[in-house]
Amino acid sequence: MQKREYFRLMSKSFKFVSFLTLIFFGCISFAAAQNKFEGYSFTLEADIRGTCPITYLPSTGAKNAIEVYIAGTDLRQKAPNISPCDGSDVRDGKTYTNGIGRWCFQGPEPMYEVKLTNGASYLWYPTNENTGFYNLKDFRPVRRTQLGKYEFDEPKDYTSTFRNAIQYISSRQGGTLRVPDGDYVVGTLDGVRRDPNYQAITLTSGLNIIGAGSNASVANSNLPWRFSPTRIRLRYPNQTIFRIGGCTNQITVKDLELMGNSSLMAEAKRDSTGTYGIEALGKWEKDSRTGRESPNSSQVFKFENITFQDFDKGIYVHNANDENCKANEQVCKSWHFDYIKVDHGFFVNNRTGIWIDTYNTDWTIANTVFSYIATNGPGDGIRVKAAGSMLIQQTFGGGYDYASAIGGTFINVDTIGSLTVINSGSERGKRTLYTNPAGMITNVNLIMIGSVFGDPIELHGSANFISTGNWFGADTIKADPGVSITSTGDRFCYDSRIFACKDTSGQLVRRPNFQGGRMMFQTGRLPEGSGDTRIDGKPNRFGYNVELTDGLFQYDPNITFSDIQKWARGGDGRPPVSDGAFVYCKDCRRGGECSQGRAGTDGAFAKRINNRWMCD
Repeated sequence: MQKREYFRLMSKSFKFVSFLTLIFFGCISFAAAQNKFEGYSFTLEADIRGTCPITYLPSTGAKNAIEVYIAGTDLRQKAPNISPCDGSDVRDGKTYTNGIGRWCFQGPEPMYEVKLTNGASYLWYPTNENTGFYNLKDFRPVRRTQLGKYEFDEPKDYTSTFRNAIQYISSRQGGTLRVPDGDYVVGTLDGVRRDPNYQAITLTSGLNIIGAGSNASVANSNLPWRFSPTRIRLRYPNQTIFRIGGCTNQITVKDLELMGNSSLMAEAKRDSTGTYGIEALGKWEKDSRTGRESPNSSQVFKFENITFQDFDKGIYVHNANDENCKANEQVCKSWHFDYIKVDHGFFVNNRTGIWIDTYNTDWTIANTVFSYIATNGPGDGIRVKAAGSMLIQQTFGGGYDYASAIGGTFINVDTIGSLTVINSGSERGKRTLYTNPAGMITNVNLIMIGSVFGDPIELHGSANFISTGNWFGADTIKADPGVSITSTGDRFCYDSRIFACKDTSGQLVRRPNFQGGRMMFQTGRLPEGSGDTRIDGKPNRFGYNVELTDGLFQYDPNITFSDIQKWARGGDGRPPVSDGAFVYCKDCRRGGECSQGRAGTDGAFAKRINNRWMCD
């Protein structure tokens, strides 16, 4: 009896200890399962005001506190079993921020929905699962099933999904957002109806957006394999996909296609007016009372392997209030948008590929193609209203043919500090380069190196045109008198033996050259070809105020009277000698008009005056 009682008591004790053990380990398990969630309460919107896009909600009266809900319950079920961390406070159903404006809570769920006091809500993930790389699909709308599992819905419009992902990444001070293959519509309510409140998706500092590929879609094709792997597109005019505001740095967008309001799958023609792929909008503010200035600079951006198709402007950089700028409130056209690189881009069927309108901006455009047509006016590749400096390298622009699908202008410039074009080309366009006479700053440098341009180049205003090793058409370059030209190793016309040297009207050109401008220096060329393929030679040419400061003036001591007579008529591939020529003749007799003398006895300097050789 005693033994049975002993074992009975021991059994109770064991069960009790086991229960305590379960509670103990359950508590450990519960504690171990707690995920940490943290962030900041702010708005993220680059808008037409031109102010910095991130605005932190005020801490006064806990206006930056958040409410936490079970994800997938449409903000109907408050999250139980959450606890504060890192100095935050959880009370009254809200999580209050700590002393540095950050809120932090712990909970057992793998995700929550947080609601800011301004009404905005976001799907939020724990920081302990954060690797700096995020998938756009993870920020889609989520549903919680009756079994407590989470299922994602595929939205018809991805605007909110993008904004949710970028809000989260901004709280982490940057990261990489991967956009898987797919067709992503933005700017609508449901993929069809226009969202009247949509402006653009704001990009933030430290953000990398990377897609799966940038193959250009064929707008009128029903072949799905011709669509881009990753395509983000608009469905209405006067909308922008991505916008960069002031006070923003270090953004990369790559490996995707951006498409304007384009016709797809046999749809009716759509209106692309006012559509932009990437818009940069900022403001160099000035306090009207104190005069204090805030440049709100944005810098270091890379747009790589992106297709821009069917936009009004593929990339659009300008100042807020650029048409109605008040000088007492901002420094007009001078917002800093600096150090931009466009690499391996494809701009196709845009009204303008890249449009730049701010002085403080510097660009490198490399390995890029601009394809455009003049009928989609203005049909320009690069439009520079105002810019600091620009390097264009290994880049091509033009239309599709010289008939119905001719392009507009490859590079159209009003005002720029310096422009350098290297190893690039254009064809099937109305113009390669145009400089606006009203905008060109005096002595701006326009530098071209190793490029091929057949379409006209119109140089207006006062510019310094430096051309080295380029290949131009017969009558490519027309320049105002105020344009200074320095040309070394340039060639006009292609191989004359294959293509006769003809101008745009089809007329043969014997002496192709720059038209207009003031020649500072130009290397010559040997004559070539014969008959219809003949191109006259030309000498090296020195222009304005040639001065020898040291050494001897070099001349050919073997020129004869017979030579200068032949030159007067034009010979040896040379054009007829013009008045003003000056040459040493070893057998010319001195005194009045030159005549035949004897070498070694006579010799004189011959001058061409009034179509005669004078040796006086």
